[in-house]
Amino acid sequence: MVLLVVERGLVFILATVALLLAIVSFRGLVNLQDPMSEIGLIDQLSLLLGLHEESHVIVVSTTNYSTNVHMFTFQKRLKDGAFFLSEENVVHMPDSLLVPHMPDIHHQAAKLQNRCEEVLDACNSVVPFTAKKANIPLVLGLPPLSYIPKKEAKLLVSGLHTCLSASDYDYNKDGSIGVLSEHKHNVMQWFALALLGKGLPFRRPKDTPLIAETDDENLYITYATADVTRIQNSSITMHQKVSVFGEAWDLVTVKIPGLGVFSSRQMVFTGGDLSKEVIDSPCVNPVVDRWWDFKGHNYHIKGIKKSVEEIKEKNGPFAGKKVARPVANFDDCHAVVQNYVRRNLGKEYDFIIKDLKKRKVYVRGNIFIKCSERGLTDPYKGGSVKMKQFMDSLKHACKVPNTEQPYACVDMMVMGVFMENIFGLHKSSVLYTVHKVEETRMTGDWQVTAALAVYQNGLVSY
Repeated sequence: MVLLVVERGLVFILATVALLLAIVSFRGLVNLQDPMSEIGLIDQLSLLLGLHEESHVIVVSTTNYSTNVHMFTFQKRLKDGAFFLSEENVVHMPDSLLVPHMPDIHHQAAKLQNRCEEVLDACNSVVPFTAKKANIPLVLGLPPLSYIPKKEAKLLVSGLHTCLSASDYDYNKDGSIGVLSEHKHNVMQWFALALLGKGLPFRRPKDTPLIAETDDENLYITYATADVTRIQNSSITMHQKVSVFGEAWDLVTVKIPGLGVFSSRQMVFTGGDLSKEVIDSPCVNPVVDRWWDFKGHNYHIKGIKKSVEEIKEKNGPFAGKKVARPVANFDDCHAVVQNYVRRNLGKEYDFIIKDLKKRKVYVRGNIFIKCSERGLTDPYKGGSVKMKQFMDSLKHACKVPNTEQPYACVDMMVMGVFMENIFGLHKSSVLYTVHKVEETRMTGDWQVTAALAVYQNGLVSY
């Protein structure tokens, strides 16, 4: 009787294993082209049974203010070599590896060594105990070092090389340390955002996202286009051929002059008469009385004194009573800004505007800063912004006096108008930030692209 029970138990176990192997084998027949495909229970089971292989790549990024350690995990099918990018672990560190200049060069070198060792400790904290560090490539990306004297830059790279080469990780100087130019950063970040949105191998350029940012003077838009010949050369600040799963795409950054924060503010206030010194603007609350300097001009900015709105107070001694509150004139301001933006968008931008419609919009630069100043997104963690929230904040900026942000109404009005006219956004649209891509919860930046390149090609110099 006991033997019969044992025999049936063995048969059941063997049948279960056979069924699992059959399911796993069937999963292996499914063609996998997108590295961002979902990893299911069958894939996890395949890893457990040794039919998949797990690997890691560590990417360290440092800025003038902080350092981040990113460990990316890849899972590969041994049968056909197809792979997934399955996970990202991030450690944020408050100190930069760009140690400031010190009179004592030995003290500076010691401080750099200490910070580098802290980075290596952070790497160790995210690596699974079962992984062999010698098989994990380590990459370090530095920002442009042009502002540092050549001698100091050489000492920095030499010190980092000394520290990292003594680590247990897969490292070599030529393939592990690199300086990330603005051009390269834009290309790698766009590819990361397009990849993390899932389905990139099956998309066309018009189905991929764009990156929008402003500086003080201009608006810059980075996106993939199917016909670069229809864009005027004077508008293109960057053009790069990008390999997207075997196809060569044209990635461009186009500049639209005059839509930066300060330049557009100046033109809206002055109406194009830059010599005008005293400004009475419908885009400024009547309580504002400020001086503003830009490009050698000193402007006295004031609101229109009789611009008021009757509202019913909810709190205080006048609760329930109507009071006159000074406000910027939203409609007049919108008309002035609309006129300015449309004048700036000449016929040479018609194809660009048509090409950008219905794309997912990621924001950086002053657009992101303005959203974070208004409390619409976290300044450190980011987070998507619904255009309805943006418009509500714009109306609030125009109606409620804020001496800390006296020009919020005009600045947000310009952004709202060009996002409607250029990107076709409306109240139900969403602005996305690069901090975490919603589909995968991974960092939408160059680190993803670097990890993918290293995983596929190893540590080679680019």
